[in-house]
Amino acid sequence: MAYAVGDVATLSELQEFYRGNKVDTTVIELMNQTNDILDHVPFRESNTTAGHETRVRTGLPEIYFRRLYRGTPLSKSQYSRVVEGIGMLEGRSEIDVKEKELYGAAFGAYRASEGKAFMEALRQKAATLFFYGDHAKNADEFDGFATRYNDIHNPHVIDASEFTYGSNSDEEESDEGETGLTSMYLVAWGGDTVSGIFPKLSVGGLKHTDLGSYTTSDIEGRKFEVYGDLWSWNLGLCVRDWRSVVRICNIKTKYLANTLTGTLANTNSDSSKVSSTREDGWINLKDLTIIAKSKIPAGMRNRAVWYCNPQVLAGLEIQSSDTKNVHLHYGEYFGVQNVPAIHSRPVFECECITNNEERVTAGGSYPEKNSQQ
Repeated sequence: MAYAVGDVATLSELQEFYRGNKVDTTVIELMNQTNDILDHVPFRESNTTAGHETRVRTGLPEIYFRRLYRGTPLSKSQYSRVVEGIGMLEGRSEIDVKEKELYGAAFGAYRASEGKAFMEALRQKAATLFFYGDHAKNADEFDGFATRYNDIHNPHVIDASEFTYGSNSDEEESDEGETGLTSMYLVAWGGDTVSGIFPKLSVGGLKHTDLGSYTTSDIEGRKFEVYGDLWSWNLGLCVRDWRSVVRICNIKTKYLANTLTGTLANTNSDSSKVSSTREDGWINLKDLTIIAKSKIPAGMRNRAVWYCNPQVLAGLEIQSSDTKNVHLHYGEYFGVQNVPAIHSRPVFECECITNNEERVTAGGSYPEKNSQQ
């Protein structure tokens, strides 16, 4: 392949890594993120190599009153066919074979270090796709939660601006557009609700392939040998039952800190009043989460998990920190201890959920709306 600047490590970068006992060569992983969703997604094999085809019930059979000596009209249920796509993620690394000759055993350490970086990059990309993948914008992607739940008329999309008090309720725009927005997502995982998918007759999960040594070409077509590594992950998202997901959208991130204003900031006041304050920009996260939980069908609620970014998680815990609060507690979920849980539903952190989402308005498409047309 032809190389461009930045595609491969430079000699100075390699020298910096290989300096051995002169410096600590341990790489501090500042680029790592916490995206707990990847530890929770149940994956299933799709029924085709390109995606997963499923049927969704959209209507029940008509039921009639029976009369003596009169027959009953025929009826049947209605359903729609849904095809879920699969994306193919890949990362490739090549290192000149001369590096091994020059640096010996240290070469393996560098190659392993690069492997950790590629795996983290794949995890971050996969987590981002679960929320923001958009097949309409990029044909190689599958649709994520934000793309599927992008209309405030969808009964499973809740507009947080309606639960925000004070001057923040007004539309505010800067020279660069509206202030940053984010969302919380409640997901009830399961084979009949929401799951990840991987291609038929393949193995799911992140895969590393050691390509060994082979000949390649530089930008001028001259050949040389390299060691190659390939990291790949074929995956998609299948939402079989749209009722299993709820999105709380249009949360203005800059006002999450306002949970500390007024009553809580005054040490002489009763902290139990925090839940009822109405300071400017105060976002009622507790009420929002109660409404969202109630939208999940009762049979799915025991599987529901919250996902939000660090700013929302901090705001939620602050609002629930008063001594009389009975909604928030900490427990062990998915083998992780001290996980906050609101209304008995665990809340996990996903840094890939951004603070610059577009405002969700009317006009999007969603399953219930399509089934009614």
